[in-house]
Amino acid sequence: MTPQTWTPPATTSRRTKEVARTGLVRATSSRRGAGQQMTPTATRRCFVGWAGPDPHPPRTPANSSVVWNGAKPLWTVGDWRPDEVAVVAVPQARAAFLGTCLATDDELRSALHDVMAGQGFDALQALPGSYAVVLDDGHRLHVITDRAGLHPVFHTDLAGSTLFASDALMAASVHHRNLAEAVNPLVVAAWLYLPDLLEPRGQDSVFRRVGRVGAAQVLTMTPYHSPQFRQLPLKQGSRSIGEAAPMLAEALVKAVGWRVDRASQVSTDLSGGLDSSSCAVLAAQAGAAPLAVTYADPRSVNDEDVQFASSVASAEPGLRHLVIIGRIATLPFTDMQSIPICDEPSLDALIIARTRHRLGPALEHRSECHLTGGGGDVVLTAPGLTYLGDLARAGHRSLRHEASGWARLRHHPARHVRKAATRLARTSWTATIRTLADQLVNPHLVATARRGLDSQLAWAVLSPCAAWGTLRMRQALAARLTAAAVVSSSEGVQPDSADGAAWRAVQWHGAATRGFHQVARTWGLVVHSPFLDSQVIDACLAVPAGERTTVDKPKPLLAAALDDRLPPGLLERRTKGDYSTCEYQGLRANADTLRALLAKPLLSELDILIPEGPRDALQVGLAGASAPLGALGSVIATEIWLHALHNLDPTDWWHTPRTREERPR
Repeated sequence: MTPQTWTPPATTSRRTKEVARTGLVRATSSRRGAGQQMTPTATRRCFVGWAGPDPHPPRTPANSSVVWNGAKPLWTVGDWRPDEVAVVAVPQARAAFLGTCLATDDELRSALHDVMAGQGFDALQALPGSYAVVLDDGHRLHVITDRAGLHPVFHTDLAGSTLFASDALMAASVHHRNLAEAVNPLVVAAWLYLPDLLEPRGQDSVFRRVGRVGAAQVLTMTPYHSPQFRQLPLKQGSRSIGEAAPMLAEALVKAVGWRVDRASQVSTDLSGGLDSSSCAVLAAQAGAAPLAVTYADPRSVNDEDVQFASSVASAEPGLRHLVIIGRIATLPFTDMQSIPICDEPSLDALIIARTRHRLGPALEHRSECHLTGGGGDVVLTAPGLTYLGDLARAGHRSLRHEASGWARLRHHPARHVRKAATRLARTSWTATIRTLADQLVNPHLVATARRGLDSQLAWAVLSPCAAWGTLRMRQALAARLTAAAVVSSSEGVQPDSADGAAWRAVQWHGAATRGFHQVARTWGLVVHSPFLDSQVIDACLAVPAGERTTVDKPKPLLAAALDDRLPPGLLERRTKGDYSTCEYQGLRANADTLRALLAKPLLSELDILIPEGPRDALQVGLAGASAPLGALGSVIATEIWLHALHNLDPTDWWHTPRTREERPR
């Protein structure tokens, strides 16, 4: 099959209104492509709830629909499809499942019965799909988040009660009209300096007076008491690949199949990698006839993506393959200010032009379900080479073979890799935290924090951003990090293990993917990442990291699960597309914009960064030398977000109900 190529329309047609199959009114365009400006919706999309002694909240969300009334009201705000809100009840309890929950009503009631019978909140969280749950047990209100953190919850005290929302901007706006002045510098600094760790952030959000409930956590609200938090158990891997493969196959087939069954038009990424190809093939085999989109950048040094994607499309006749050709206007760092504002800094700002171009065909196709392979890397393999530390700790005889294989691929002496793995095996989590804290407060150590091989064989590392941080902020984070070093045993996973590192990677990637989903949703496209469904995560991480990662075969668990469904040549692919060349070219193409952005950085005004650090890194990259692009990108994305906050007016987001005296009798 010869793939088609797509070019965006040359002219912008007038926006029209149509009623979607679901019955919702949705703004679309008859010829809306990636080359056109896709106007984001102004309304925040989230759910909002209230719990406390007073059943009448002083604020209610505008443009909202009631999920349930009563003393603990719950609303959805913005564009929610009918299948994204499910409410079930049993005697003395009710629960709302908000997001993509793929369970039947009977399964939802059964899970709710189990919770009320004392079997724990995990019964609600472990159903198929990706969603949050609000549970009213008659006395207390509980909010349960998903495994990956795609559905966090934010809460704030208001008039002696608790207001919670799935959007941080909504929660912060009840206290602050100028959201830029509400930013919590310590949390933003933690996101930049220590992106792998949640400990220094605690339960705080990026806004003052707003708390954050992250992945696999429960927020419990009781009248006359402060909100309580609980971490749900994160499961330690104990199954073999042979045992887990059927679990993963069932979970993935269900995750993809049930989504495409609910959509009249389906689209999917098809990068040529294992993860997106798996989703595309499963969608085609489910009868969806999806539009499979491959992004090809002519400036990339690696064109294998298109070759493998074309091979997959040829082997699966149900796919309609389309190749999107990149151009100068879609390079990274282009048109960053056009990103719809997310409630947390989003790295998608860096590639917003490419994303708009890549998703253009799906929007023009009027897709109701766009599938991606996002999250596959983090659930199917161990972060970096951390699993070698597990092998060394266990004295596993495969360590020599695995270390030698990676040494050849990464061009290191094998003895250096084995030595680093042995050192990692002897490094406790407490020692890791102490090392990070010491690096933060010591100017010499922070400048020479682990890079290269050492960063691949560490339980956690500092970002190069930390070297650009102010001493006062680094000291504050070091103190907070040390205080939070003790990890609750209820998490169930040792933090100083590859499995612990994997859970942290899942949560980081879930937060990053959430931003992408938010951006796409403002354009009218509903994006799904099945690999970040709770059941899929559980199936993958049921296998210890040391078994689901090997130098001999890419993603052996996925191969075992889908061996009879995927084209055989795809399972042997060992390479990944390399976009670093495009990033450097994007730096040069947008040099003036980037220099202006970093001339007087808002992060410096917040006392988070010394501005010379990122400026020097930018100049190094512009000169063509190796630069810390990941760290520089995080700084740039955060600057874009801070600037957007200054231009945001949330005054239309809330209603102030009439007082009791004003209410009609």
